[in-house]
Amino acid sequence: MAGIGFELRKLNPGDTLSGLGRAYSYAGIISSGPWLLSIFTMVLLNYFLAPLLSHDELNFFSASITHIYTFSLILVGPLQLVLTRYAADKFSARDRSGIFPGCLSALALTAVLSGLLGGWFFLLHVEGPILHRVSAAALSVYVSCMFITSNYLTALRDHKTVVATFAIGCLVSFAASWGAVKVTGDPASALAGFAFGHAVLFLLLLRALHREFGTTISPSWDVFRYFFRFPSLVFIGLFYNLGIWIDKLMFWWFSGQHVQISGWLYASPEYDVAICLSLLSIVPGMAVFFLKLETEFAAYYEEFFRAIDERRPLSSILAAKEGIVRTLRAGFIQLFKVQGLVTLLLVIFAEPLGERLGIGSVKVGIFRETLFGSFLLICFLSLQTVLFYVDDRKGALLCTAAFAIANATLSILTLRANEAWFGFGFVIASGLGMALAVIRVNDRVARLESCVFREQG
Repeated sequence: MAGIGFELRKLNPGDTLSGLGRAYSYAGIISSGPWLLSIFTMVLLNYFLAPLLSHDELNFFSASITHIYTFSLILVGPLQLVLTRYAADKFSARDRSGIFPGCLSALALTAVLSGLLGGWFFLLHVEGPILHRVSAAALSVYVSCMFITSNYLTALRDHKTVVATFAIGCLVSFAASWGAVKVTGDPASALAGFAFGHAVLFLLLLRALHREFGTTISPSWDVFRYFFRFPSLVFIGLFYNLGIWIDKLMFWWFSGQHVQISGWLYASPEYDVAICLSLLSIVPGMAVFFLKLETEFAAYYEEFFRAIDERRPLSSILAAKEGIVRTLRAGFIQLFKVQGLVTLLLVIFAEPLGERLGIGSVKVGIFRETLFGSFLLICFLSLQTVLFYVDDRKGALLCTAAFAIANATLSILTLRANEAWFGFGFVIASGLGMALAVIRVNDRVARLESCVFREQG
């Protein structure tokens, strides 16, 4: 299953330093925009709201946002890959006009489900000011819909607009949240302002999609046929996002060190800060491999299938395959160099960084451990993307299911131990997922031409 990042190839940076910086910046923001936005904005708000809110009020604000993003990612996981496949098929059929109606139908379903989930959790099972709880339910809808629209960003031609949109969303979320508390003095208005900023971001992303693909504003329910055509994609998306977040849920609900914020809203301060920082570290590696995959690799991949479709000599087909192998090898070497250097530097300077951020030695220790897990995770994510390209859905399902089950099981075991073991479940699960993905990618790429001919036959 080919990706839909065709337009990203126009970011080809050439040999200039400024070109490289621009290309990798665009790739990093586009590939991790919503997630990067949330962490960056929360870091800013935690710093600037600290003089305005009490410790408990700030924890209530942060824990609410963290739960919303967790639930939203797990909720939209089953949708994302199906939508990507649908959009990719529309591109292949040169039917760009069918993409936006499919997006609208997915947004309608997402808004209903996320509204029900957010309302059920925050209105019925969390105590606190009604403004905060209603804002949390609304934010659940905006964040989930934002993830759906972000699914199409790599297909947009105007990458500057995408980057500007995320910058505006970050600025409005911060200004509205901080400004609301500053003006009203009401702690609950912080989340209301944050929700308003995300509503603006979602609408700007939707507008960008409509400008690119929108010939009609009527939803098309045809996209949901793909749930029955490709059920494996539903479970891959579910297991992958659940696998990433299941250890956090375990620490919130079952850790001996967890803290009840309000009702069903919990936090695990020792683990939450460390894992948040370690996940933020994968952005450079994500940008490097994402750009490599959607430029050089994608070009050779298309050439490979073009050679088959045009019935070229076997030598031409094998030459294209060699290009695929070469770019994959170069991409992973570059990923290991960049992400390995980032991880190594953060491990070495973890203590000074912890002192700078005001986090204790226990959190620094967990941060160091989970940095290795995040390094393995970005490798796993990159290999999963290759599996989607070569249409090995069975392999991708196996890897993501093993990752989710291993992270859940091992996290429970580490919770029974002391803080020195916190994060090891995430590290081992990421390593297991990566190892299985390496085996599947090597096998599929080695037999690529035979698999294609067998499937066509």
